[in-house]
Amino acid sequence: MENVNNRQAGGSKLLKGLIIGSAVGATAALLMTPKSGKDMRETIRRKSSELSTAARDRAGTLASQAKDKASDVSTRVNEIGRAAATKVASAAEQTATVFQNMKRNEEGVSPNGSSNGAAIERSQP
Repeated sequence: MENVNNRQAGGSKLLKGLIIGSAVGATAALLMTPKSGKDMRETIRRKSSELSTAARDRAGTLASQAKDKASDVSTRVNEIGRAAATKVASAAEQTATVFQNMKRNEEGVSPNGSSNGAAIERSQP
């Protein structure tokens, strides 16, 4: 699980680096080209709008993926919890049966309900 988290964190860092690098590169390219102030402002406005839209789309995709993963994890945890509860209930039932049998044996009653005479010996002085 840790490797998956590390890979996802690495992918997230790479994505951030690509977005920032693209923005810096696009800005540098725009500023280096000979354009009038009005044209430059329009180009910068358009590019920033494109980058903003792309970032929002990517954020929406990542949020959707995170929601799906959380749902999958929740489902799996519930399945494991139900399986564990079933096993605990079964173990508790078996333990109760063993204790009942031990108690019957101490009282001189066999597991099938008949007396083995041990109780009679104790009751006599």
